[in-house]
Amino acid sequence: MKKKEGYIGNTFVNIYSLIQKNLNFKKIKMIMYYIDRVLVIFTKKPKYKQEEKKKILIIFNLALGDAVIFINSLNNIRSIYPKDEYELTLTCQKGLEKIYSKSNIFDKIIPLNYTKATVNLKERYFNIKQLRNEYYDMVLDPVGANDCSTNVLMTRIVCAKEKIGCLINSMDIVCSKHILNKTYTEKKQIKEKTLIGQYYEYFYEEYKIKYYSLPKEKVKIKLPKKYYIVFPSASLELKRWPVERYAEIVKRIYKKTKLPLLLCGTEVDRSYYEELIKLIDGIPYINIIGQTSLLEFIDVIDKASFVITNDTSTYHIAVISETPVAIITGGYTYDRYVAYNFKGNEEYKKPYIIVNKMKCFNCQNNCTKIKNDDKVWPCLNNITVDYAWKII
Repeated sequence: MKKKEGYIGNTFVNIYSLIQKNLNFKKIKMIMYYIDRVLVIFTKKPKYKQEEKKKILIIFNLALGDAVIFINSLNNIRSIYPKDEYELTLTCQKGLEKIYSKSNIFDKIIPLNYTKATVNLKERYFNIKQLRNEYYDMVLDPVGANDCSTNVLMTRIVCAKEKIGCLINSMDIVCSKHILNKTYTEKKQIKEKTLIGQYYEYFYEEYKIKYYSLPKEKVKIKLPKKYYIVFPSASLELKRWPVERYAEIVKRIYKKTKLPLLLCGTEVDRSYYEELIKLIDGIPYINIIGQTSLLEFIDVIDKASFVITNDTSTYHIAVISETPVAIITGGYTYDRYVAYNFKGNEEYKKPYIIVNKMKCFNCQNNCTKIKNDDKVWPCLNNITVDYAWKII
């Protein structure tokens, strides 16, 4: 994707990676609750106005893969909140608003740089001011309130009569009861373990997959009729299967198919791809890194013969587009971010999941086996080339 549309940078990735390695760092996030209380003092509180339509704000600040899943839970949201009765506003991570605007679901979209705001108080203050411009009848937070994460803290500072969040039964609650009680007027208990199931259950109290046709734009770069994608990058270094193993997979694919390899993604991904290129000398590839918009990136994945990735964003786009896809992943958040429940939905193409199920499976990133000098989650690092190739 083009650099100007990127929504995450290396500095923030490195900080977040450190947080993920240590549960105590996760608890430190609660400090931001008290920092926000200070920042709110310097913002003007909006007044409530009784209007013809009730105002609802949905807070959804997560990344691209989550956005792809989330939009697929919104097919019938207007039957719950009809357009003639409700004004529906979404706030999302800056750079992802095009996915939502193309859907014509929302009356307003507020894109904010939530990633930068986790470590930049100036950006955080700007976000708080934007979210306190209006007084809402209701705030919906479907992300999950178990962690004291951005969605919880931003729900807290918004002015609204009702604030509804959800607690996911399969996850430990890190956020303090005090903060949760101060934030939400109602907390729904969510039983479904998968992320896509969570959103369906939240809005409809039932879970049935119904894919939404993802918005896309025809890529302007001339590409071959047939190509495949290997996406070795990921939002965190911990989630990146070693690049030399990807290189071996690429060599085996070329030997078997003679298909050209397509390299795509953002400038953030470039350095990892450069490592891959050094290891696949003599194998043809097309490099369009940083040359596509977000919607063109979706089109590129949709047209691929198949995709191999350890990044869940690329994975979910491929699954929803029904492009054959294999994901190489650990078990850290398997049920929540990887698993799809296809029961009763056999018409959809299933993904291939390459995973090593250790005893600590589904640890929710609370790894007890990782060492300080480990660069990759142990469960991901244990996946061999031969095992991955057998499935691919």
